[in-house]
Order: sequence, then structure tokens, then C-alpha cells
Amino acid sequence: MRRLIQTITPLSLVAGSLAFIGATFAGATLFAGDTNPGPGEPGGPMQPLGPTQQALWDRGRALFDKDFHIADGLGVPEFNGDSCRACHQDPVMGGAGPLEVNVARFGSDSGGNFIDLPGGQAASKLRPPGHLSRENIPAEADVFEQRQTPTVLGLGLIDHISDATILANQDPTDANGDGIFGVARILDVNGQPEVGRFGWKAQIPRLADFLRDAMAGELGLTTPDDGRGFGLAADGDLAADPELSPERAEALNFFLMAIGPPLRGGSTDPAVARGEQLFTDIACARCHIPSLPTAPGGEAALYSDLLLHDIMGPGFRGMAEDGAPSGMYRTPPLWGVGDTAPYLHDGRAETLQDAIMMHGGEATLASQGFLALPADSQADLIAFLEDL
Repeated sequence: MRRLIQTITPLSLVAGSLAFIGATFAGATLFAGDTNPGPGEPGGPMQPLGPTQQALWDRGRALFDKDFHIADGLGVPEFNGDSCRACHQDPVMGGAGPLEVNVARFGSDSGGNFIDLPGGQAASKLRPPGHLSRENIPAEADVFEQRQTPTVLGLGLIDHISDATILANQDPTDANGDGIFGVARILDVNGQPEVGRFGWKAQIPRLADFLRDAMAGELGLTTPDDGRGFGLAADGDLAADPELSPERAEALNFFLMAIGPPLRGGSTDPAVARGEQLFTDIACARCHIPSLPTAPGGEAALYSDLLLHDIMGPGFRGMAEDGAPSGMYRTPPLWGVGDTAPYLHDGRAETLQDAIMMHGGEATLASQGFLALPADSQADLIAFLEDL
């Protein structure tokens, strides 16, 4: 039985921002036989909810589980699923996704510098590794990258980590000489700088932005325009815009804000404690910081600094964005990592040991440190990771 060890942000702060608590949601019902987990259970809310909050949670969770159709505005033809749950289901609803729901991204760097193709970094759905072919992609593309489905468990805690906390861990010039150059992704939102914290390249600053971006990119659904530039406010299909109503968007946002983080295993095996010490000794914890403070006065045991790092090393070719060059990715939170194989941004690592050994660039010190450990110590470190 996994146990919750995070100190959590009061949900009253979340609920206070919701203007549509009493709204109704036609067509958003839980599937027969579905068990709605309780507080502190895997996939459940972080803490007990009052009656009004519980009703809103139920609506948001049902929408996360809802099969959308073309009549609802579902994008066609190349989308991996027709619901949020279709990709986010491992080990519980809201979790990560397998290789089968990866998306493929492509661009061009034949001129020595990465460029987006017309239409941007097109995401080809239903193209898991080994299933890309030239008829599916632009002829100009010569850089390809798979993207894994990350967990959404605990995103509300990450949303309550301040920009200042993230910025405080930057070391863009490697002032301490440890070979690690973590930098925050700074995004321009209506002319104002904001710190990115969500997505493989920290390309999304706030949880509400993440919801809008995912609705557009993963389901092809339009969402209410809040003026921040994330998501899609209108499209050309026959469904009336916004296809996700303000009421439904608020309910889904509450569900994502309230859902608890992955639960720590809580093993008392001495190997886990030894592995935790080794995790620090070989420098893994320099990027995978065990916890960051949340407002007001809580902690998120996410094992990340939410900064961008070059973890792939020289010669890697992948997607580049303004402020996030090829090979640079946000340090992925490790909470629940034992349940979310395969690993890395593209799923190339089948095991945790593979993932460690495939680290390069700024993470070379850690991967070499792991390789230098005797076999029993390597096993201890893996046991610790599997307990997260």
C-alpha cells in the first residue's frame, strides 16, 4: 500500500477561484463500475472535500473519463484517443501512458539550425516507434522525436510552486563548477515573463494553460479564450465554439488541481534507505531535488528542480524551441517513477537502469557514478526509485 507523504495546499484556495460550482454537465458521467477513489488513495483528491467540492471533483473526473465524439468537436483523424483517460491511465486514471499513445514530432535541422516546418512542429498521432513512414510526414522533415505521455497526478502542487523558488535553483554559468547548468524556461505571456513548469520542455507556465493546451493538442477541442494564448479558441468544424464550455473547463481544472500526487511506497527495506543516500552521493539529487516548497507553507516531494538541462549530450538531434534548444528538457519529477515505464522524454529507456545509463550532457556525472557502483549498490538505488 502506497502512502501519501506530501504536505498539501488547502483546496479552499483552489475552490475559491471557481465561478461555476453549481453548473450542470450533461453527458459527463462515470462509467459503470468505476470506483471514485477517496482522499489519500491512488488517483484520489489530496485531502477530504466538502460536499460542494466533492460534486465539482466528480464532474471534473467524469469529464476526464468522458469519451468525446466528432459532434462534441473531437479532432480528426489523427488523435490517439477520445478522452483524457485514454492516454493518462497508468497505474490509475490520471497517470502516465504507454508507448502506444506516444506522439511523433518532426522538424528540420539540415541547415545546421533547427527550424519548424510550415504549421509548426506537427504532432503525428497514432505513430508509436517503428510506425512512422514517409507518407505520414512532410518531405522536408529530417529530425524526428517521440514524446511520452507524462502523469498528471500532483500537478496542483506543482502549480503552487512559486516562480521565485524555481529561479533560485538556476545556475546558468555553472558557478559552483559541478557541470550542471540548470536554467528556467522564461515564457512571454502577453508581454510579461512567466516561468514554465509543465511539459517536457517546460513550455507551459500554469495549470489552467496546461489544460487548454492539452485540449487543443491532444483532443482537438476548443476552450474558452482567457486571453493568455494557450489552447484553441475556435476551429473550423461544425461544433459550436468553445467546444469545452467554461463550466466544464473549470470542473476539469479543479480535478487536475485537486488530484493527489503519486503515493510513496513507504518500504522499510534497508536497501531503500541505502539507495536514497546513493541517490544524493552520485549527484542525482542536484537536479532531482527531493522537494520544493508550495504556497502556502507546504511541500511537494516531486524530485525535480523544474529547470531545463541538457541531458542528452553532444550529437543529439531533437525538437528545439525558443528558450529550449535540442537536447534540453525539464527535469521530470520522479514521484511515482516506478509505475511509469518506459522512461525519458521519448520512451527509449525500458527500465530505470536504462534511463540512468542513457543520461548524458549535464547528467553524465550521475550516470558515470551509477556505473561505478557495485551491483548490489546499483540494486539499492533502483529499489529506492521504485519506492518513490
